[in-house]
Amino acid sequence: MAHAAEIRQHIAAVEQTKKITGAMELVSSMRMRRVMSHIEHNHRYFEHVQKTMKQILAAHHITHPYLRRVPEGGHCTFIVISGDKGLCGAYNANVLNLALEKMEEKPNNALITIGRTAEAFFRARGREPDMCVLGLVQDPTLSRVRPLARDIMRLFDTGQTEEIQIVYTSFFGETKNMAITRRLLPVLDDDYAEIEPMEEIWEILYHPSEQEVFDLLVPQYVLGIVFGVLVQSYASEHYARMNAMHGATTNATEMLKSLKTQYNMARQAAITNEIAEITGAVEILKKGGHQYGQPI
Repeated sequence: MAHAAEIRQHIAAVEQTKKITGAMELVSSMRMRRVMSHIEHNHRYFEHVQKTMKQILAAHHITHPYLRRVPEGGHCTFIVISGDKGLCGAYNANVLNLALEKMEEKPNNALITIGRTAEAFFRARGREPDMCVLGLVQDPTLSRVRPLARDIMRLFDTGQTEEIQIVYTSFFGETKNMAITRRLLPVLDDDYAEIEPMEEIWEILYHPSEQEVFDLLVPQYVLGIVFGVLVQSYASEHYARMNAMHGATTNATEMLKSLKTQYNMARQAAITNEIAEITGAVEILKKGGHQYGQPI
């Protein structure tokens, strides 16, 4: 059995760790709740944009560079969203492993990483990202996402890639807390399969024209997807970290109970040993005193 002093040091270390994990759990919980409203509002806005685009496509002859099929064996750009930090369970591992699987299916690809973990992950495997975006996952606001969305659309507009897919962790619907992929460009008819049509209206007038309105909606569509996946990834990361820190705090509490029990047993054993030593010394002194004729 360890000495009482060693167990006391161990208890102090576990108590400090418990304070840290408890604080991290609280911070992640607050950040996740703060961003939840953004997810809901973005989903409603994005759904309305999609409904309008579907209505225009169904009722009018619209042409756009983004409305085209994905060529077989064409070049694909993968945008992989991870966290900047660890201590969030399997959050980073799940999205990075899924990205590897998807990239193997489309070997003619380019890579954009958002988050330090993704950058380090691919570099460790000998794959240098074509673009690294840092700091965005910790503060995904519209003003910061717009330049990224423009850069992504420029890749597609200039013909540098023929398809763009995003690998991220969902925080909405049936795929909540799951690593998934989503095609960003091109825009296909399948993208509107699950979109409910708008309320039936006898006549809708688009000014200045249906084509120009659609051309204005497409960048908002792309921006809505990019902002939405970043916000969902942000919420998913903090949800995973909150759960991981809650588990660590619970384990620390259980460990403290065990350590305190061991500490009490060690103290009791030490006290028992001291009593035994004192009793033994008294007996020895008694025997020594009688031996020399000096009663004690």
